[in-house]
Amino acid sequence: MIILKTKTLLLLTIFLGINSIFSQEKKSNYDLVVYKIYGDLNKDNLPDMVIVKEDTSDKRRPNLLEIFFQTKNGAYQKVLSSTKAVMERFPYGDSRTETFLEELKIKNGVLIFRNQLIKGSLTHKFRYQNGKFELIGFISYTAGAGYLNHIDYNLSTGEKIEKHTDYETDKVLKLIKTKDKLSVLPKLKDFSPFEFTY
Repeated sequence: MIILKTKTLLLLTIFLGINSIFSQEKKSNYDLVVYKIYGDLNKDNLPDMVIVKEDTSDKRRPNLLEIFFQTKNGAYQKVLSSTKAVMERFPYGDSRTETFLEELKIKNGVLIFRNQLIKGSLTHKFRYQNGKFELIGFISYTAGAGYLNHIDYNLSTGEKIEKHTDYETDKVLKLIKTKDKLSVLPKLKDFSPFEFTY
């Protein structure tokens, strides 16, 4: 009887230990502040704060975006937190796919991200409206076969310009203007740069 109780206790201890190991989530360590900027995002004439931190312990170097609105008493209140909005530094875990946040700024109340890729760049513009941050503009430059592909998409108006320019001569090889207004604008809280089709 004592042997049976001991075996049961040992099995229960092993089960709880294994269960504890598998139930623990990987802890993130966003230890490097990449950007910390201030500017009025919600039109209350108070300087809000945007912080981007990088997890240097992860080989992909993911980023955490946090947005804080300043209150009238001077304190900051967190209104958004995202680990998807800013691209990982090394999406595939090594330097052959390096991306980085080249610029983060607030201009005329618009939060602007410019991400540098190995062959090009992506710029996303978000405005706080309707109680949330919505994507209102997108600009991309990517390398094609013998030309530079440029897309400028104003999501607020729906106006989209796609242009191919020759590398050597700067001659415009292709120019397409379309109007494609979205019924619902992408939200920053759910946003991932490569998941949205332009």
